[in-house]
This record gives sequence, C-alpha cells and structure tokens, in this order.
Amino acid sequence: MAKIKLFSHNDLDGVSPAILGMLAFEGQEFDYDTVGIGRIDETVTHFLDEHNESNVEIYITDISVSEEVAARLNELVGKGQKVTLIDHHISALPLAEKYEWVYVTPEDKSGTKTAATSLFYEYLLNQKLLTRTKALDEYVELVRLFDTWDWFKEKNEKAKRLNHLYYLINHEEFKEMVYEKLKASYEKDEVFEFNERHQILLEAEEKKIEKYIHDKQKQMITASVTIAGEEYVAGIVFAENYQSELGNALCLENEDIDFSVLVDMGRQKIGFRAVKDHINLAEIAGHLGGGGHPKASGCSMTLETFKLFVVSQLFKEEK
Repeated sequence: MAKIKLFSHNDLDGVSPAILGMLAFEGQEFDYDTVGIGRIDETVTHFLDEHNESNVEIYITDISVSEEVAARLNELVGKGQKVTLIDHHISALPLAEKYEWVYVTPEDKSGTKTAATSLFYEYLLNQKLLTRTKALDEYVELVRLFDTWDWFKEKNEKAKRLNHLYYLINHEEFKEMVYEKLKASYEKDEVFEFNERHQILLEAEEKKIEKYIHDKQKQMITASVTIAGEEYVAGIVFAENYQSELGNALCLENEDIDFSVLVDMGRQKIGFRAVKDHINLAEIAGHLGGGGHPKASGCSMTLETFKLFVVSQLFKEEK
C-alpha cells in the first residue's frame, strides 16, 4: 500500500486539504506538512532527500514550488511516481502549462472563484476517495468563500467566523474538531456548526476586531504611489493583526483610495486589499515580488517596498 504525503499552505485553505486527506486516506499511511510560502521548497526538498521510496504518493495543495523543485518532482513522475499539485493561484499557471501533473484552476467553468480546498475536494470525490455529505459540502464552501473573499459579497458571516476560529484556538485542536465533525457527518448528515465554547470565543473576538479597525482607521496615511509606471492612491497603515478585515474596511470607508496597504513590521510582510473592480492586486503585488488574488495579495518587505510604503511616506521632505 502506497504511503501518502501532502504539502500545503498553513492558512485555513491550506490546512483544510490536510483535513480532507485525513478522511480520504484513513487507514493508510498518511502524513502532511503545512508551511508558509517561503518554506515550501525547503520542506519538499528535505522530504525528497530523506525519502527515496517510489511508493510515496505526493500531493501539494494551495502552494506552488519553484521551477527547480518542480523539475525534480517531474523526474520522479517520469520514473512512475505519483505527484499531484493542485492550486488556484494564477502565479502557478506557468507550472501547469509545463507539467501534466500540475492542475491550476483560478475559476471554475461557471466563473466562480476556486480555493485549494474546493479543488482538492472535487478531486477526491472524482477519485472515489471521499463520499459527499452535507457537512463536507458546507465546510468546503465556507473555506472557499473566505479564501476568495466571496463571503463579503454573499454576506456569509459563518465563513468569516470559521477563519477567525482557526486563529483563535490551537491549530491541532481546530483540525481535530473539524475532522471529528466531518467524520460524524457520514452517520448523521447535518450541517457544519460551531459548539457553544467556540461561539463564545468568536463573539469576544468580533468585539476586539471592531475596536482594532476603529483605532487603525485613524492612523491610515493616504499616499500616491507609483508601481510599474502606474500611479495609485493607497491607504497605508501599520497592522500586525486582522489584515483582511482591516484592509477591506479601509477600502470601504475611504472611496478615494485604490487599495489598502497593511505593513507588518514584525513579520516583514506587506498585505494589499482592494474592493474596486478595476484593481488587480495579483498583478500589482507581482511587480513587487509577491502575488496572491486580484483583491487580496501580499509581498515581502524588501528595501524597495520599505522605501515605497514606509520611508517615502513617513519622512516626506517639507515643501
């Protein structure tokens, strides 16, 4: 029996394929690693160095690898080993064009934005490795709604709460809780619900987020920035927490800005959020060495981005 190894991102949409894998490959030797974008190549390479068995099936979801690592994986495919990469980020499309084992679908045939969780779920269903249940369908859709930010358009607060819960409780507790609920749905086909303890935690968290956004709105700097020859009006703020909620709120409250810029000094990361239809943050972030989705992207804090969004705004020369 083949061993199964899954590598995925460490956010909600990355961890959820691991939970689906726990269900689909129950009874088999299944293991997974969830890592940040900057560690995926190192993690996959280390695994390949330590495991040279050809009977290991490798899955990679919600995250892409470099061309160098992809070429190494392709050598394994050529020798008969099963490798499958499933992603929804447009930045992974070049790999999909080059390798048959890479599947990248940013939108489905109906134009609905996808998530790694929804793509992996459909894959497992098609391979007869999972059976559909009401709770599974709902959980996967909640993850998709949040990750694509469609929850805001559809006013699905439950999707937002699910993501909050992922960061509120221990990640192992979260995975075990979801796994048990989804596993139980095969015996009792009910919708996915939070328990009483989690409801209390979520209510307290929502009050904290409301105050955080209120305070940060007063600190926003409105600035003109030029990226790849295009000029934009950005709302810049220092923020280490609740970047999605804050970034979106800043755009809605300040119609004069094209997108919000959330500078996380501690993690040396910069997040971008937008609500305007003509703004494609994936392209904008791509010019800065980052990537992501059209309305939610990010990049690392480099000398270039630090000068663009911090130094040039905080230390403007007096006219």
